[in-house]
Amino acid sequence: MAYTDIYGFKHENATVISKQDEFHRVFIIEDEKHRRFECLKEHPEATHKGPSHWKLAKQDTPPDNYWDVFDSDGK
Repeated sequence: MAYTDIYGFKHENATVISKQDEFHRVFIIEDEKHRRFECLKEHPEATHKGPSHWKLAKQDTPPDNYWDVFDSDGK
């Protein structure tokens, strides 16, 4: 299945790895290279901390190591 991450990048053949209600606004996917990405839920809930809703970030703003693959120990 294809998902769009919080930066607007599309990921084909990804698998949802977070539990259904683990997070209120996002869910985590993993691609075939075992890279994990956050995706915004279709209708993210507002919180008591602010009235605004989350929206996707710009594709030119991800961190420098966004596409890197890390070992299980974080390296």
